[in-house]
Amino acid sequence: MRASIPTSAFVAAIVGFGGTLAIIIAAASAVGATQIETASWVTAICLAMAVETAWLSWRTKMPVITAWSTPGAALIAASSGFTMPEAVGAFIVTGALLVVTGLFRPLTRLIAKIPGSVASGMLAGIVVTFAMNAAKTVPADP
Repeated sequence: MRASIPTSAFVAAIVGFGGTLAIIIAAASAVGATQIETASWVTAICLAMAVETAWLSWRTKMPVITAWSTPGAALIAASSGFTMPEAVGAFIVTGALLVVTGLFRPLTRLIAKIPGSVASGMLAGIVVTFAMNAAKTVPADP
């Protein structure tokens, strides 16, 4: 096995998890979550990702790494004026709408027609504010 394969997997896991973790912490801070609520949120995400990754890897008989709702968390992190209960409610409603979207075939086919570049641009528009703010803090807290 070439060394680049496990190295690439390791980098993907660290960046995927680390990026999501940083965005979740920023989102929790944006909604005024306490340290206990933030720790609970992070723990829930870690456990959910671990269970989902293990189940999908077992089911597909290949390594699978899952990701969390980074765009939703980034949108919350880049906003202000929301409370923790409102953020939790938004995630629950969004999750339900995603399930309904997946079950409603005409809508699924319509969404599949959205070009990948447009979807990536939409995500970039949400994440860019978070990334710019993170870069601004480097001089003060490297």
